[in-house]
Amino acid sequence: MRSKTLIAKRPNRRFFAGLTVFVMAILLSSCNPEAPWVVDGVEIKMSAQTVSAGFIEYSFQPNNDAYYLISCMQVTEDMDPYNQPKQFMMLALDSANTDYIQWRYDLLKEGEFNIAPFASHCLQYGPITHFFTNLIPDTEYWVFAFVVNPETLKPVGKLFLETIKTTKKSIMDVHFEYRVRGLWDFICPLNQDNKINSRFPYLASTVDSATLVDVWGGISPEDYFTQLFRTIADSKDESAIHYGVTVVKNDGSGTSIPFEVGHSYYTAIVSYDGFMGINFIYHFTWTGEDFEAYFTDEDNIATYRKNE
Repeated sequence: MRSKTLIAKRPNRRFFAGLTVFVMAILLSSCNPEAPWVVDGVEIKMSAQTVSAGFIEYSFQPNNDAYYLISCMQVTEDMDPYNQPKQFMMLALDSANTDYIQWRYDLLKEGEFNIAPFASHCLQYGPITHFFTNLIPDTEYWVFAFVVNPETLKPVGKLFLETIKTTKKSIMDVHFEYRVRGLWDFICPLNQDNKINSRFPYLASTVDSATLVDVWGGISPEDYFTQLFRTIADSKDESAIHYGVTVVKNDGSGTSIPFEVGHSYYTAIVSYDGFMGINFIYHFTWTGEDFEAYFTDEDNIATYRKNE
Protein backbone atom coordinates (compact mmCIF):
# COMPACT_ATOMS: atom_id res chain seq x y z
CA MET A 1 0.00 0.00 0.00
CA ARG A 2 2.77 2.36 0.86
CA SER A 3 5.09 3.59 -1.85
CA LYS A 4 7.37 5.93 0.05
CA THR A 5 7.64 7.03 3.63
CA LEU A 6 9.38 10.31 4.30
CA ILE A 7 11.77 10.72 7.22
CA ALA A 8 10.79 13.17 9.92
CA LYS A 9 12.89 14.60 12.74
CA ARG A 10 12.03 11.56 14.78
CA PRO A 11 13.49 8.22 13.61
CA ASN A 12 10.19 6.53 12.93
CA ARG A 13 8.59 6.75 9.50
CA ARG A 14 5.46 8.42 8.17
CA PHE A 15 2.34 6.51 9.28
CA PHE A 16 0.22 8.24 11.89
CA ALA A 17 -1.30 8.30 15.30
CA GLY A 18 -3.43 9.35 18.17
CA LEU A 19 -5.85 7.75 20.53
CA THR A 20 -9.24 6.13 20.93
CA VAL A 21 -11.58 6.25 23.88
CA PHE A 22 -8.97 4.60 26.04
CA VAL A 23 -5.85 3.69 24.13
CA MET A 24 -2.80 5.32 25.69
CA ALA A 25 -0.99 7.98 23.74
CA ILE A 26 2.54 7.40 25.03
CA LEU A 27 6.02 8.21 23.74
CA LEU A 28 9.26 6.32 23.75
CA SER A 29 10.79 7.91 26.81
CA SER A 30 14.41 8.75 27.48
CA CYS A 31 14.12 7.57 31.07
CA ASN A 32 16.87 5.36 32.44
CA PRO A 33 15.75 2.34 34.53
CA GLU A 34 18.76 2.95 36.79
CA ALA A 35 17.86 6.59 37.39
CA PRO A 36 16.97 7.64 40.95
CA TRP A 37 13.28 7.83 41.72
CA VAL A 38 10.87 8.54 44.52
CA VAL A 39 7.15 7.90 44.85
CA ASP A 40 6.10 9.86 47.92
CA GLY A 41 4.99 13.46 47.76
CA VAL A 42 5.54 13.91 44.03
CA GLU A 43 3.54 16.68 42.40
CA ILE A 44 3.19 16.92 38.62
CA LYS A 45 2.51 20.35 37.17
CA MET A 46 0.49 20.14 33.95
CA SER A 47 0.08 22.98 31.49
CA ALA A 48 -1.68 23.22 28.12
CA GLN A 49 0.67 24.84 25.59
CA THR A 50 -1.52 24.55 22.49
CA VAL A 51 -5.14 23.47 22.10
CA SER A 52 -6.44 23.13 18.54
CA ALA A 53 -9.06 21.11 16.67
CA GLY A 54 -7.13 17.86 16.28
CA PHE A 55 -4.27 18.01 18.78
CA ILE A 56 -3.29 19.19 22.24
CA GLU A 57 0.26 20.11 23.24
CA TYR A 58 0.87 19.65 26.96
CA SER A 59 3.83 20.08 29.28
CA PHE A 60 4.41 17.90 32.35
CA GLN A 61 6.84 18.86 35.10
CA PRO A 62 7.29 16.68 38.21
CA ASN A 63 8.79 18.34 41.29
CA ASN A 64 11.05 15.34 41.99
CA ASP A 65 12.67 12.36 40.27
CA ALA A 66 9.83 10.01 39.39
CA TYR A 67 8.48 7.71 36.72
CA TYR A 68 5.00 8.64 35.61
CA LEU A 69 2.37 7.77 33.03
CA ILE A 70 0.71 10.39 30.84
CA SER A 71 -2.28 10.05 28.54
CA CYS A 72 -5.35 11.67 27.07
CA MET A 73 -8.82 10.23 26.58
CA GLN A 74 -12.19 11.48 25.50
CA VAL A 75 -14.50 12.37 28.37
CA THR A 76 -17.01 9.59 28.95
CA GLU A 77 -19.88 9.04 31.36
CA ASP A 78 -18.67 5.47 31.97
CA MET A 79 -15.76 6.69 34.11
CA ASP A 80 -15.48 9.05 37.06
CA PRO A 81 -11.80 9.94 37.59
CA TYR A 82 -12.65 12.72 40.05
CA ASN A 83 -14.45 10.46 42.51
CA GLN A 84 -12.73 7.15 41.68
CA PRO A 85 -9.12 8.13 40.88
CA LYS A 86 -7.54 4.82 41.98
CA GLN A 87 -9.74 2.77 39.70
CA PHE A 88 -9.12 5.20 36.86
CA MET A 89 -5.32 4.99 37.32
CA MET A 90 -5.38 1.17 37.41
CA LEU A 91 -7.41 1.06 34.18
CA ALA A 92 -5.00 3.48 32.52
CA LEU A 93 -1.99 1.46 33.63
CA ASP A 94 -3.56 -1.81 32.50
CA SER A 95 -4.31 -0.25 29.10
CA ALA A 96 -0.72 0.92 28.72
CA ASN A 97 0.54 -2.52 29.76
CA THR A 98 -1.72 -4.20 27.19
CA ASP A 99 -0.23 -2.01 24.47
CA TYR A 100 3.28 -2.76 25.74
CA ILE A 101 2.74 -6.53 25.70
CA GLN A 102 1.54 -6.37 22.09
CA TRP A 103 4.53 -4.19 21.12
CA ARG A 104 6.93 -6.60 22.86
CA TYR A 105 5.25 -9.64 21.29
CA ASP A 106 5.62 -8.17 17.80
CA LEU A 107 9.34 -7.54 18.36
CA LEU A 108 9.96 -11.00 19.79
CA LYS A 109 8.13 -12.52 16.83
CA GLU A 110 10.49 -10.63 14.52
CA GLY A 111 13.49 -12.12 16.35
CA GLU A 112 14.39 -9.05 18.44
CA PHE A 113 15.46 -9.88 22.00
CA ASN A 114 16.96 -6.61 23.23
CA ILE A 115 13.65 -5.05 24.24
CA ALA A 116 13.13 -2.15 26.62
CA PRO A 117 11.24 -2.89 29.85
CA PHE A 118 7.85 -1.38 30.57
CA ALA A 119 9.23 1.51 32.64
CA SER A 120 11.61 2.65 29.93
CA HIS A 121 9.15 2.23 27.08
CA CYS A 122 5.87 3.42 28.61
CA LEU A 123 6.70 5.80 31.45
CA GLN A 124 8.03 9.34 31.41
CA TYR A 125 10.88 10.66 33.54
CA GLY A 126 11.59 14.32 34.14
CA PRO A 127 9.91 17.31 32.48
CA ILE A 128 8.52 16.73 28.99
CA THR A 129 6.26 18.28 26.39
CA HIS A 130 3.95 15.91 24.53
CA PHE A 131 1.51 16.15 21.60
CA PHE A 132 -1.78 14.24 21.86
CA THR A 133 -3.05 13.87 18.32
CA ASN A 134 -5.88 12.38 16.24
CA LEU A 135 -8.43 14.19 18.39
CA ILE A 136 -12.00 15.15 17.46
CA PRO A 137 -12.80 18.86 17.03
CA ASP A 138 -15.07 20.55 19.58
CA THR A 139 -14.78 17.63 22.01
CA GLU A 140 -13.83 17.37 25.69
CA TYR A 141 -10.82 15.31 26.73
CA TRP A 142 -9.16 14.34 29.99
CA VAL A 143 -5.41 14.90 30.02
CA PHE A 144 -3.81 13.22 33.00
CA ALA A 145 -0.65 11.99 34.69
CA PHE A 146 0.24 9.96 37.76
CA VAL A 147 3.34 8.52 39.37
CA VAL A 148 4.13 4.81 38.90
CA ASN A 149 6.44 2.65 40.98
CA PRO A 150 8.79 1.22 38.30
CA GLU A 151 9.44 -1.93 40.35
CA THR A 152 5.89 -2.91 41.30
CA LEU A 153 4.29 -1.15 38.30
CA LYS A 154 1.56 0.20 40.56
CA PRO A 155 0.16 3.74 40.56
CA VAL A 156 1.27 5.87 43.50
CA GLY A 157 -0.12 9.07 44.95
CA LYS A 158 -2.55 11.47 43.33
CA LEU A 159 -4.13 11.59 39.91
CA PHE A 160 -3.32 14.85 38.14
CA LEU A 161 -6.10 15.52 35.63
CA GLU A 162 -7.48 18.42 33.60
CA THR A 163 -10.46 18.65 31.25
CA ILE A 164 -9.70 20.31 27.91
CA LYS A 165 -12.01 20.98 24.97
CA THR A 166 -10.64 21.01 21.43
CA THR A 167 -11.50 23.92 19.15
CA LYS A 168 -14.04 23.69 16.32
CA LYS A 169 -11.40 24.48 13.69
CA SER A 170 -7.63 24.54 13.55
CA ILE A 171 -6.14 27.59 15.22
CA MET A 172 -3.12 27.48 12.91
CA ASP A 173 -2.95 28.73 9.33
CA VAL A 174 -0.20 26.59 7.80
CA HIS A 175 0.88 26.08 4.21
CA PHE A 176 3.64 23.90 2.80
CA GLU A 177 6.60 24.33 0.51
CA TYR A 178 7.89 21.23 -1.25
CA ARG A 179 11.27 20.87 -2.95
CA VAL A 180 12.94 18.08 -4.87
CA ARG A 181 16.69 18.20 -5.45
CA GLY A 182 18.22 15.12 -7.01
CA LEU A 183 17.32 12.13 -4.85
CA TRP A 184 16.36 14.37 -1.93
CA ASP A 185 13.00 15.94 -1.19
CA PHE A 186 12.02 18.43 1.50
CA ILE A 187 8.71 19.41 3.10
CA CYS A 188 8.56 22.69 4.97
CA PRO A 189 5.44 23.77 6.94
CA LEU A 190 5.18 27.55 7.09
CA ASN A 191 2.98 29.97 9.02
CA GLN A 192 1.47 33.19 7.66
CA ASP A 193 4.80 34.97 8.09
CA ASN A 194 6.53 32.23 6.03
CA LYS A 195 8.43 31.03 9.08
CA ILE A 196 8.79 27.32 9.85
CA ASN A 197 6.06 25.98 12.12
CA SER A 198 7.62 23.10 14.05
CA ARG A 199 4.54 22.41 16.20
CA PHE A 200 1.96 21.63 13.55
CA PRO A 201 1.23 17.91 12.90
CA TYR A 202 0.93 16.64 9.35
CA LEU A 203 1.07 13.48 7.23
CA ALA A 204 2.80 13.02 3.89
CA SER A 205 3.55 10.33 1.33
CA THR A 206 4.86 9.93 -2.24
CA VAL A 207 3.75 7.39 -4.84
CA ASP A 208 5.01 6.44 -8.31
CA SER A 209 2.29 6.92 -10.93
CA ALA A 210 3.14 3.46 -12.25
CA THR A 211 2.12 2.03 -8.89
CA LEU A 212 -1.29 3.68 -9.20
CA VAL A 213 -1.77 1.85 -12.49
CA ASP A 214 -0.06 -1.50 -11.88
CA VAL A 215 -1.08 -2.04 -8.24
CA TRP A 216 -4.14 0.13 -7.78
CA GLY A 217 -5.83 -0.32 -11.16
CA GLY A 218 -5.53 3.27 -12.31
CA ILE A 219 -6.96 4.93 -9.19
CA SER A 220 -6.61 8.71 -9.11
CA PRO A 221 -3.85 10.17 -6.92
CA GLU A 222 -6.42 11.97 -4.75
CA ASP A 223 -8.47 8.82 -4.14
CA TYR A 224 -5.30 6.87 -3.39
CA PHE A 225 -4.03 9.37 -0.81
CA THR A 226 -7.49 9.79 0.72
CA GLN A 227 -7.67 6.05 1.38
CA LEU A 228 -4.06 5.94 2.57
CA PHE A 229 -4.41 8.75 5.08
CA ARG A 230 -7.71 7.42 6.40
CA THR A 231 -6.05 4.06 6.98
CA ILE A 232 -3.19 5.78 8.77
CA ALA A 233 -5.58 7.74 10.98
CA ASP A 234 -7.55 4.58 11.83
CA SER A 235 -4.33 2.73 12.69
CA LYS A 236 -3.51 5.16 15.53
CA ASP A 237 0.17 4.88 14.58
CA GLU A 238 1.78 7.89 16.22
CA SER A 239 5.07 7.39 14.39
CA ALA A 240 3.46 8.74 11.21
CA ILE A 241 3.04 12.25 12.59
CA HIS A 242 5.49 14.86 11.36
CA TYR A 243 6.47 18.20 12.77
CA GLY A 244 8.74 20.80 11.24
CA VAL A 245 10.91 20.13 8.20
CA THR A 246 10.90 16.62 6.72
CA VAL A 247 13.83 15.42 4.58
CA VAL A 248 14.13 12.14 2.66
CA LYS A 249 16.72 10.56 0.39
CA ASN A 250 14.78 8.58 -2.21
CA ASP A 251 17.30 5.83 -2.92
CA GLY A 252 15.28 2.77 -1.89
CA SER A 253 16.82 2.50 1.56
CA GLY A 254 14.57 1.82 4.51
CA THR A 255 10.96 2.23 3.41
CA SER A 256 11.68 4.84 0.76
CA ILE A 257 11.37 4.11 -2.95
CA PRO A 258 14.13 4.96 -5.42
CA PHE A 259 13.44 7.77 -7.83
CA GLU A 260 13.74 6.45 -11.38
CA VAL A 261 14.50 8.52 -14.47
CA GLY A 262 11.40 9.25 -16.53
CA HIS A 263 8.99 8.16 -13.79
CA SER A 264 6.16 10.42 -12.69
CA TYR A 265 5.52 10.93 -8.95
CA TYR A 266 2.84 12.42 -6.72
CA THR A 267 3.56 13.74 -3.23
CA ALA A 268 0.64 14.46 -0.91
CA ILE A 269 0.69 16.47 2.31
CA VAL A 270 -2.25 16.74 4.70
CA SER A 271 -2.57 18.77 7.87
CA TYR A 272 -3.47 16.56 10.82
CA ASP A 273 -5.37 19.07 12.89
CA GLY A 274 -9.01 18.15 12.58
CA PHE A 275 -8.17 15.89 9.62
CA MET A 276 -10.85 16.00 6.90
CA GLY A 277 -9.16 15.52 3.53
CA ILE A 278 -6.23 16.18 1.25
CA ASN A 279 -4.61 19.60 1.50
CA PHE A 280 -1.83 19.42 -1.10
CA ILE A 281 -0.78 17.13 -3.95
CA TYR A 282 2.29 17.93 -6.05
CA HIS A 283 3.24 16.21 -9.31
CA PHE A 284 6.62 15.93 -11.02
CA THR A 285 8.58 13.75 -13.44
CA TRP A 286 12.07 12.88 -12.22
CA THR A 287 14.81 13.34 -14.83
CA GLY A 288 17.93 12.39 -12.87
CA GLU A 289 20.20 13.48 -10.03
CA ASP A 290 20.44 16.99 -11.46
CA PHE A 291 16.65 17.39 -11.22
CA GLU A 292 15.41 20.36 -9.16
CA ALA A 293 11.84 21.50 -8.56
CA TYR A 294 10.13 23.88 -6.15
CA PHE A 295 6.40 23.74 -5.39
CA THR A 296 4.09 26.19 -3.62
CA ASP A 297 0.32 26.58 -3.17
CA GLU A 298 -0.12 27.51 -6.82
CA ASP A 299 1.20 24.10 -7.89
CA ASN A 300 -1.32 22.19 -5.79
CA ILE A 301 -3.44 19.83 -7.92
CA ALA A 302 -5.67 18.59 -5.09
CA THR A 303 -9.34 19.43 -5.49
CA TYR A 304 -9.96 19.11 -1.76
CA ARG A 305 -7.59 21.69 -0.34
CA LYS A 306 -8.78 22.73 3.13
CA ASN A 307 -10.18 21.22 6.29
CA GLU A 308 -13.89 21.70 6.81
